[in-house]
Amino acid sequence: MKTQHTLIALAVLGMGAAAQAAPLTPADALAATNAGNAVYVSGSSALRFSMASGFVSMCQAGTIAVFGNTNGTAPGNNVRGYACTLAKDIKPSTGGSTAFSAGTNVVFNKYDAGGSINGIQPLVKNTALAYPSYGACTATGLVRSGTFDLTKVDYSCTQGNNVVPQMGVSDVEAATIQHRNNLAAGTTAVVTSGLNGGPHSVAMAGVAVNLPLYRALQVAQGLNQDDTEASAPTLPIGFLSTVLTGTASPLLDTGFTAVIPGSESAGHAINLCTRANGSGTKAMVNSFLLNNPCSTAGAQPAGTNSPNASVGEIGNNDMVLNVATSTGNVIACMQAASTDSTMTSTGLSKTWAIGIVGSENDPGIGGTDAGWRFVKVGGFLPNQANGRVGAYPMTFENYMYWPKTGLAAKFSQFANWLQKDAVTPLALSATPDAGTRKGILAIADVTDPTFASVTGYIARTTRSGNSCSPQQIVQ
Repeated sequence: MKTQHTLIALAVLGMGAAAQAAPLTPADALAATNAGNAVYVSGSSALRFSMASGFVSMCQAGTIAVFGNTNGTAPGNNVRGYACTLAKDIKPSTGGSTAFSAGTNVVFNKYDAGGSINGIQPLVKNTALAYPSYGACTATGLVRSGTFDLTKVDYSCTQGNNVVPQMGVSDVEAATIQHRNNLAAGTTAVVTSGLNGGPHSVAMAGVAVNLPLYRALQVAQGLNQDDTEASAPTLPIGFLSTVLTGTASPLLDTGFTAVIPGSESAGHAINLCTRANGSGTKAMVNSFLLNNPCSTAGAQPAGTNSPNASVGEIGNNDMVLNVATSTGNVIACMQAASTDSTMTSTGLSKTWAIGIVGSENDPGIGGTDAGWRFVKVGGFLPNQANGRVGAYPMTFENYMYWPKTGLAAKFSQFANWLQKDAVTPLALSATPDAGTRKGILAIADVTDPTFASVTGYIARTTRSGNSCSPQQIVQ
């Protein structure tokens, strides 16, 4: 596949220096941490690579190392760290002091588990989260070549560094992610008046399916079995709504036979890979497909806070519900389904899976087929071109938050930079292939002459700070 949503293709920055540069080691990351040059971000897992790519774009080529939590052969599913020597000063365009100077070794830590709710509540409650311990890392054996891929992990590390995050990111505004319908059981909303905050970027919540289901949908819809946008199949909104509520039933002929006629589809359970409450991706999907929490008549999703079990067979034992703590785990769920030879207790195959995934994720990252694809919703794929004009229906503003008081000045300055400068149209386009971070859009004035050559990276719609409001074209 040609699209590369989060692959950072770094321009050569000082070729003489870069030729001698070496990736930072765990010891270097630990030293930077002990020197106070570590940033701790939490929240949205859908934006995990977009957030990191903003930081990595400031690094000296050849000095970057990626760290992930220990997780068997797939480290980094819940937390990651990115360490490098800065090539440029990190300083917000709004003015003030420099957060970190060029030549400094800095570690950017991003905690994904729990999703968007962790972009807000730990900042208010002073809750420590478990970040990588750089004194307890093991090399993964990754051999890098060609364009740098920040999705791949160089070292797996234990999660023993318990730190209160300095800043957070949420797929939706605080009021929506903290609505009681989006909170996990036992969690209550916190007062956010002590936080700075504002829009960070615009992204889309995507509906994804694993490759076996994708190809079956293409056949059923008379499409070529390739990966062009024209050949991407559509899943109807009504069908998706029944899947999300756990009411789709293959045994009652309201399962895959609704979208793939024939006896083969009748033998497949609905295998749903979704997110737990607290996920911003789930909140986006729920608000559009279920009108929840936007209306008192909105439907209740299957999973956390529903009458169904959070994991396992639900409904008439012809749906399988998998509730994941992060985007990476949703993707792993879809991948695992493709080769799952077990059957439901009602004798149905579990090899066709549907998941909800943020648009910045790419199934073809680094030239490796991850075994899943986005499908069209409302006739459109969740990509930059469709999102910027509101054609794709599940397009939402993302928000950043950080404490108004008690945070060291350099971290407040870094937060300002990360919110306002890391995702400008120029930043999004400033790579050799101009294809980095295609899943997100900048919030900027489309008439600003500074951005005349990069208007394709600017969102032209807004929900005006309310994710339950319809998209409006404003420029």
